Amino acid sequence: MLEFLSSHTDILNVAINTGMLLVWVVYLQLLLNGYRRQRSSSILITRGAGQGLAARCLITNMSREPIYVSSLIADLSDGERSCKVQLTDLRDLPDDLGTDPRSAMRQGSLDTGHYLDAGHFDALIQQLAEGSEEIAADDVQSFELTVLALYGPEYLPVGARRRFDVVRETPDRVRVVPASVVTHQIHGKRERRALMRELERFM
Repeated sequence: MLEFLSSHTDILNVAINTGMLLVWVVYLQLLLNGYRRQRSSSILITRGAGQGLAARCLITNMSREPIYVSSLIADLSDGERSCKVQLTDLRDLPDDLGTDPRSAMRQGSLDTGHYLDAGHFDALIQQLAEGSEEIAADDVQSFELTVLALYGPEYLPVGARRRFDVVRETPDRVRVVPASVVTHQIHGKRERRALMRELERFM
């Protein structure tokens, strides 16, 4: 055995060095992936304070750094037709925006762990229907809300998307049900370029 090792020292050294190199490459890749995950934005779109139309739509920044919520865009559907409506600039607001201007404008800077209250779902659906001029509020079956935000030194906007189904069990019982367990995070360059085009469209 010792004779075999001594006679194949060069081959063994190459194999050991190659193995160590592979270990370091994997280790560095894991570090890089972890760093990217830490640097990536994380925006939650959730339903709070109930399950019905009186529940509130909350947008929370779970990123490591502040974000600037630039726009909220909803894709409204009645099962047959759909249309995109910008939610941020739909309303004429008073001069006094109260104690939380961000929630009133649905726009502004959000620090880590802070949230923006976009309002009651019934009010959101009503405003979206008025903005679409095609789909009546009572006919809305679902809407997909997209948050467009600016994050750190990133040139392209980041964002998040989540769909909510409007389930009308009886005339007096209407529930707003998230279509997915988690909020879809928009990190890919192709999706972020699409967000940029959406921003330009609604400017």
